[in-house]
Amino acid sequence: MNTKAERLAELIKELRGAISQRRFSQQLGVSKSCVNFWESGLAFPDTENLEKLAAFKGWTLAQLQTYLVIGELPSDEPLQQILSLLRSLPTDAVVQVASAAVETLASRSKSPQTASK
Repeated sequence: MNTKAERLAELIKELRGAISQRRFSQQLGVSKSCVNFWESGLAFPDTENLEKLAAFKGWTLAQLQTYLVIGELPSDEPLQQILSLLRSLPTDAVVQVASAAVETLASRSKSPQTASK
């Protein structure tokens, strides 16, 4: 299972288990054809429906997106979640994160009280 669409299809099959596509689609509030297309890799859910799928799994949208893009299951450790999300961001967003990290380190090096926290 390599592609985002393949990972999504497997996840949907896992989430719906033994229930029909029709019943699962009703639970999600989408048409049966949506679930069918997602499972067959012919279409990809929009953000709203990805959020619903993430909630069914007990994940956040970011965790689901990390799983779909990278193929790794979300970690319960917050730092690992952040690092996984960071790896999936576009370059301009990574630059913003790096800039914020440098600013934070610089401000902490000036203030010994916050550096020890």
